[in-house]
Amino acid sequence: MTTEQFKIHEDMIFKLSQRRSPSEVKLKSMEWAIVTQLNGEKSVGKIGETLSLNPTETLVMFNRLMEEGLLELVGLPEKDPYAPEALLDEIEYAFTVFVGPVSSILIEDTLTELKRNRKNLETKLVALLVELLSLEITSAEKRYEFQKQMLSKIKGLV
Repeated sequence: MTTEQFKIHEDMIFKLSQRRSPSEVKLKSMEWAIVTQLNGEKSVGKIGETLSLNPTETLVMFNRLMEEGLLELVGLPEKDPYAPEALLDEIEYAFTVFVGPVSSILIEDTLTELKRNRKNLETKLVALLVELLSLEITSAEKRYEFQKQMLSKIKGLV
């Protein structure tokens, strides 16, 4: 199976392929480190965390290992693990009502703290994003209102 057939996600699980040995391929040290972590149980994201890689680096290296024929897929995610960008637009719109025009900067900063961006924010992290953003709202009453609005938007996503 090639990378053109599916997109690698952080919650996918791989094991080392029986068809090709890593010794047949010239690998970088971090790619070797990934190979040593492949056990058919750890997810792509978990391996990246273990090796202190950011999500983008992790996916790039897994794609290369896949292209080299070193990976065998053990499990696919049931659905797209990433939050729809339209949801992030809705969060930003609602957040703007409470904090004003700095909302987009605060959202980008918070995503950066999470080592994510608008395209690779997992659905499971949306609630955390909302919680972190709500800390920027000084009024407890307004903070609660923002959280309440966002809860109705993200119900059913996770």
